[in-house]
Amino acid sequence: MAVNKYDEIAQAAIRLFNEKGYHATSVQDIADEVGLQKGSLYHYIASKEELLLQIASRSMHGFSRELAEICELDIPATERLRRAIHHHFDIVTGDTQMTTVLLREAFLLSESERIVIQQAMDQYTNLWVRIIQEGMESGEFKRQDPRLVALHILGSCNWVYRWYRPGGALRPTEIAEQFFDLHFSGLQSSPSN
Repeated sequence: MAVNKYDEIAQAAIRLFNEKGYHATSVQDIADEVGLQKGSLYHYIASKEELLLQIASRSMHGFSRELAEICELDIPATERLRRAIHHHFDIVTGDTQMTTVLLREAFLLSESERIVIQQAMDQYTNLWVRIIQEGMESGEFKRQDPRLVALHILGSCNWVYRWYRPGGALRPTEIAEQFFDLHFSGLQSSPSN
């Protein structure tokens, strides 16, 4: 399947932002990476900042789309939580460069663009809160602050981009399952709760 020029530019920017950082990467660096003149690059992008915003927005949309579907499944909250963790791991370990750019570089955007990304992240977090809240309401999870629980799970799952290496001792699905077990053991409701 042919990659369109914008996607080629975005992939080059992701590699460069990951390697050099957003601020250290120039528009010329991106143009050189895709074999364009700097002026020609502006035919495809408005600015380096707009490119980072689009990359981060696409990434957040990818995280949210499937999680929203998981939230709608008519299955226990425990199984939705398991699937949510596996889904998150699939994305984080499937494209560590994209995840690095999203979690490390996207917050270097100007305030108005940062707000767009923060709103998308908040919407994603709210899907996690929903699963946890519904698990508490069904008695599967003990009562706690559902947002704090969601942030705890996301914080630990997000950090994987820093240490995960393909070909390591454990496959991503095995790591995800261990993370699920760790989080579920802290959430699991006892008969007295």
